[in-house]
Amino acid sequence: MGITERKEREKQELKELILLKAKEILMREGQEKMSIRRIAQEAEYSPATIYLYFQDKDEILHELMEMGFGLMNKHMDAAFAEENPVMRIRKIGEAYVDFGLKHKDWYDLMFVSQQPMNHIERCKEQWGHGLGLFEYLSATCAEAVAGHGDMPISEPRIMALTLWAHVHGLVMLAHAQRLDVVEKEQTQRLIAGAMDGMMHMMFPYHN
Repeated sequence: MGITERKEREKQELKELILLKAKEILMREGQEKMSIRRIAQEAEYSPATIYLYFQDKDEILHELMEMGFGLMNKHMDAAFAEENPVMRIRKIGEAYVDFGLKHKDWYDLMFVSQQPMNHIERCKEQWGHGLGLFEYLSATCAEAVAGHGDMPISEPRIMALTLWAHVHGLVMLAHAQRLDVVEKEQTQRLIAGAMDGMMHMMFPYHN
């Protein structure tokens, strides 16, 4: 291996170390406790070194957000494999909610925090995996509409947005412990019932 290749590998390894330490802080203490100085301390480098690889905290959070979407996609592997498009939509929704309930810090970073989106707006980037997941859901909705004729909502992207709003709302209500207000210690039953209701409204003729 030449000097140039070795230096590039060392740069990539250091960048991965910075993200690893940022992820550890995120999982342990949440993103509010994360700072460039704190990451530098954990990685045992100076803050100036961190700035050689990332513009600011927003860019680090953006990288972690993309990492979170990779984890969510893996969580949805079984749902993606479902052949029936209507059932696939249901399973994607269930996997989405399950991921959100089990990984609150990741979910907040991916769907609530403004800081990663600040980086996207400033650098004119796209919402990577997040947009890809929405486009996949839209395509699945188009497939479902094609197989069922008249539907209450027939525009695939509006259908996908409606479904996303529904499952996001369930996750946020659960995070805020508002579902316990509705019926204490019945979160899973309430979510399952709400999913049943949504699917029935969207696909009333599906058996």
